[in-house]
Amino acid sequence: MKKILFEDALILKAVKILRALAQALPLKVSFALARGVGTVIFYLSKRRTIAYRNLRAGFAGEMSCAKMKRIARSSMQKLAMSSVELLRFPEIDEAYIRKNIRILGGEKIDRELKAGKGAIFLTAHFGCWELLNLTSNLVGYPMVVLTRTQKHPRSNEFLNSLRASKGNQIIRKGMPVREILKALKRGKIVGMLSDQDGGKNGTFVQFFNRSSSSPSGVATFALRTNAPIFPVFIFREDNEKHRVEVGDPLHRPADGSSPEAAERELLQQFAKILESNIRRAPDQWLWAHRRWKSTPNRSILILSDGKPGHLNQSMAFLKAIREERHLQGILSEHTVFRTIEIEFKNKFLKDLLNLLMRLCRGYLPFKTWFLQYVLSPASFHEIDQVYADVVISCGSSLLGINLLVKAYNQAKSVVIMKPAFAVSRFDAVIVPRHDKMQKRSNVFVTETVLVSSDENGLRAESSRLLEKIKLSNGLPKIGLLVGGDTPQVKFRKEHFKRILREAQRYCVEKGAVILATSSRRTPLWADDFMKRELKGSAQCPFLVIANESNPKGTVPGILGASDVLMVSGESMSMVSEAIASGKPVIVFDPSDEANLKSKHEEFLQRMSEKEMIVRACPETLYESMRLQLNSKNKRANTAYLNDLEVLKLAVRRVI
Repeated sequence: MKKILFEDALILKAVKILRALAQALPLKVSFALARGVGTVIFYLSKRRTIAYRNLRAGFAGEMSCAKMKRIARSSMQKLAMSSVELLRFPEIDEAYIRKNIRILGGEKIDRELKAGKGAIFLTAHFGCWELLNLTSNLVGYPMVVLTRTQKHPRSNEFLNSLRASKGNQIIRKGMPVREILKALKRGKIVGMLSDQDGGKNGTFVQFFNRSSSSPSGVATFALRTNAPIFPVFIFREDNEKHRVEVGDPLHRPADGSSPEAAERELLQQFAKILESNIRRAPDQWLWAHRRWKSTPNRSILILSDGKPGHLNQSMAFLKAIREERHLQGILSEHTVFRTIEIEFKNKFLKDLLNLLMRLCRGYLPFKTWFLQYVLSPASFHEIDQVYADVVISCGSSLLGINLLVKAYNQAKSVVIMKPAFAVSRFDAVIVPRHDKMQKRSNVFVTETVLVSSDENGLRAESSRLLEKIKLSNGLPKIGLLVGGDTPQVKFRKEHFKRILREAQRYCVEKGAVILATSSRRTPLWADDFMKRELKGSAQCPFLVIANESNPKGTVPGILGASDVLMVSGESMSMVSEAIASGKPVIVFDPSDEANLKSKHEEFLQRMSEKEMIVRACPETLYESMRLQLNSKNKRANTAYLNDLEVLKLAVRRVI
C-alpha cells in the first residue's frame, strides 16, 4: 500500500509538471516533443512486443514486418500526442473545436436526442478518444463518460478532473448501474469504450479472425433501455486536426433472441466496424494493450527439416497440445497448425546461421534480415504469411531458424532433441534421457523418443489392414519393422538373412504370420531378399517395400494388428514408436558388429532393463518370439505413459 501511495505521489507530480509544460509551450512544439517521447517509449517499453505481436496476429501475410513496426511506433507517438491534448483540456473551448474538428454524421443522433431519448456512443482506444467526450459536450451533446478506475487514486482523480473540466459527468466502472440507466433515461449520451479484453467471462466475438473477449456491459445497457448504440470514431488527420465519424446505429437483435445471443450480436457488429476502421488507419488504434489476452485461439507452426522421424516427433508435441487444451474445455477448432518445410539457400548459409547463433548465444541481431537472407524465397514467404503463437522444430539444423521465427512472431518456442547452443533461449526443450541433459525449468526429459501414438488410430488402421488381407484374428501376428543404414550402422547381409529366416522358421512351426514393412533407408539388397523370401508366402500375407510403394497407414496398421513387434534397433524413433503401441517389442541389431552410438546403446540398454523391450540375436530370436507371444508384457507402455505426463508439463509452459 505504501508503495502505491509513493508511486501515486510521484505520478501526480509528474503529470502536473507535464500539464504546466503543455500550457506553456506552443501546441506544435508540444506535439513534436510528444512524438519524440512516444518514440523513446516505443523502443524502451515491453509494450512494443505486445504491439508487434498483435499486428502480426492481425496482418500476417498482408504487410511487411517493417511496416508493422512503423505502425506500432506511430501508434505510440499518437498516444503521446493524445496525452498532450488531455493535459490541455481546460484550455480547449468551442472555438478550438469548431476550428480543428470536423464532425461527420452528427445529424444521425439529433432525432434521438430531440425525442428525449438517450444514446450510447461506443468507441475504442482509437485516435484521440479522450477528445470525443469534450467535443460532444462543447457542440451541444452532453455526455456521461464511463471510466476505468486506476490503481493510483490521486492521479486518477486529477485526470478525471481534466476530463470533466467542461462539465462532463464521470461515472467510474464499479459504480451502481442505476447511474448509467438514469443518464440514458434523462436523454443524455453515455460514452463507452469497448475494445479491451473482457476476460474469460466476457462475450466472445470474431475480431481479426480470432475469438476475442469483449465486455458485455454496453450491450446489456442498450437492451435494458432500448437506447441506440452509435459507433463513433475520431481520426487524427494532422497534429491538432481531427475528424469525428458517427456511424449508423447498430441493428437491434430480433425479438425472441436470448440475452446472451442479443449481446453477442451487438458486440459482433461493433467488432466488425472497429476492424474496418483499424484497417483504414491502423496506426490510430492502440496496439500496445493485450486485446487477445483471453482468446482461446492458438496457432502452432511446425518447422520441418524434411526428415519424417523429426516431423513425427513435432507432431507428437502438437498432439499433446491438442489433448491438454481439450482437457481445458477448449474447442478443437481453436487450435490450428501449419507445417513448413524449411529450405535454405545453400548449406553454407545454414551452417553460418547456426555458427553465429552459437557465438551470440541465441541473441543474434537483425533477426528479420537474417531470416530473409538465409532462407529460400519460397520458405521465407511461407513464414511471412503465417502468424504463430508457438513454434516447434526437431533437429539441430533448425535451431537457429526456430529462434528467428520465434522473434519474428514474438512467439513461444519448442525444440525437440538436445540443442547445441542457447538452451535458455527456448521456452521448452524436450530431450530423451539418453541425451543426458540436466533438468531445468525449460528442459523436459522423456524416457523415449517422442512419438505420435493414437490408440484409436492404431485400432482403426489395424482393422483396415486385417480386412484388406482377409486375415483371421486367431492367428498369432508378428509385426516386422525393418529400418536401414545410418552413417554409424550398416545392415550386414548374412546377419539380417539369419534374423529373417529364424522369424520364418518360428511362423512355420507355430502357425504365426508376419506383417512386414521396410523403410526408405532399407538397402536394396535387403528389399530384394525380403521380397524373395516373404512375398506371396503363406507366412507373410502383408509386405510393403517402402522404396517401391509406401501406402499411408502401413506402420500404424502393423503396430495395431500385431501381437508382437520385431524392430531393427538402429532407429530410436522406430523402437520408441513400437514401445508406445503397448505391444511386446523384440529389438534386433542390423549387424553382428553393430557400432551404435553410446547414447543409442544406452537407450536400448535402459529400455531392456525396464523390460520395455527384449533384445535378440539370430541365436535367441526363436525363443524370444515364443516367450513374448506366450507372455504379454504388461509393463510395455509405462515409458510412453510417463512421457505423456512430461509433455503435459511442457505444454503448460508454452500455452
